[in-house]
Amino acid sequence: MKMSRYQAGFSLVELMVAMALGLLITGAALSLFSTNQRMFQLQQGESELQEQGYLAMRFIVEDVRIAGFHDLSVGAAPSPVINASSPSIPASSDGGNNGNDRMTISYHGFRDCEGNPSASTSRREIINTYWVDDDGQLKCRGNQAVPLTSGVTLLAGVESFQVLYGMDTTPYDQIAFASQYVPADQLSTHFASDHLVLSLKIGILLKNSAPAIGSGPEKSFYVLDTSKEVDTSQSLFQQFSTTVTLRNYPWSQI
Repeated sequence: MKMSRYQAGFSLVELMVAMALGLLITGAALSLFSTNQRMFQLQQGESELQEQGYLAMRFIVEDVRIAGFHDLSVGAAPSPVINASSPSIPASSDGGNNGNDRMTISYHGFRDCEGNPSASTSRREIINTYWVDDDGQLKCRGNQAVPLTSGVTLLAGVESFQVLYGMDTTPYDQIAFASQYVPADQLSTHFASDHLVLSLKIGILLKNSAPAIGSGPEKSFYVLDTSKEVDTSQSLFQQFSTTVTLRNYPWSQI
């Protein structure tokens, strides 16, 4: 007697269960891929912020350190902090509670911050000014280009640029000490002319448009003497600050 053979496939219920499991696995894979992609964007954005901010701060610090350098062969000594406007470069100024500061320094050198050489082979007075334009770009303009340019961009995405000046309020005591830090608009109004600027505090708040993970509320960043409200839901922010000690000032006034 022969046994009959029956061929059977998957039932409808089994097919539906298999499809449901497949959709769950596919959804989990897509979710994992999306999360990994956003994490990669986040890490890349943070890396860009740190690298760009570090390089810009290093450039500014190296320039500020030599402010006030006096080459006797040039003539009159430059001032570490410019308080009166030069013929073409605006002076240092305070941007107020919500604005950006402007920093102007001078020294005797061969090139300005744009890389323009002096007209002669000897040192000349270099006047460099740093400011943030309407597009959020930190720019620097020197005084050696003929004709003068609109400056070069050092950093994009700047939300705040602040500068404070460390004053020695007790001159002639033989101690170089910045006892008080003030904004630019107080350099000449609240202190005598013999109160030297010995150091500068520089703060920058930098923004990157890479989306952050999750939704973040508004956040306050305190950049030196200024607070800045920002929306952290779709952007990354990184704050940089440093204190720079000036190397060149008249020791006879210390």
